[in-house]
This record gives sequence, structure tokens and C-alpha cells, in this order.
Amino acid sequence: MSSDFIHIEENGIKYLVHPKGSLFEGIKMRENPDDAFENAIKRGMKNPDDWMYMYSDKNKDYFKNYYSRAYMSYPQFDLKDKIKNFKKNRDAR
Repeated sequence: MSSDFIHIEENGIKYLVHPKGSLFEGIKMRENPDDAFENAIKRGMKNPDDWMYMYSDKNKDYFKNYYSRAYMSYPQFDLKDKIKNFKKNRDAR
């Protein structure tokens, strides 16, 4: 990855973000795409070898199918995770 990316962390997930002025400005990608795959498999992804991780947006990871070019998204957090993150953020204040 290029050092031109901006490194950020949101809700415990580390991202690389394209910088201002880039054609892909503001698009977030996980620093470790394997984490996105592990999460998607846990949430029901079938045949992970048929998918490419593309980007993350609004607490979802987006994947593109190699063959059909169709997109699929998976939430990064379930209700249990959301409650845990809410409590963690509340306690940090």
C-alpha cells in the first residue's frame, strides 16, 4: 500500500483512506482485508474464494464477485457488537 493513504481507526477497525484530491477520495479500505473476510464468513458469506474485498462504508464491508461482478455487503457489527461498542464509547467519556 502507498504511504499516501491516511490511516484512521473507527470502532476498533483500522482503515486506509484515499487522500483529498485522489480519484478515490474518501474511500475506506480495511488495513487487513482478511478481517473483512472473516467477518463476512461469520455473517454468511458462501464461497469466499469467489469474492474480492473492495471497500468499507457505513459500517459495512463490500465485496465483488469475480465472475458475475455483482456486489454483496455484510455488516461489520451485529447487535451484540453495537451494544458493546456503545458501552465502551460511553465509558471512555
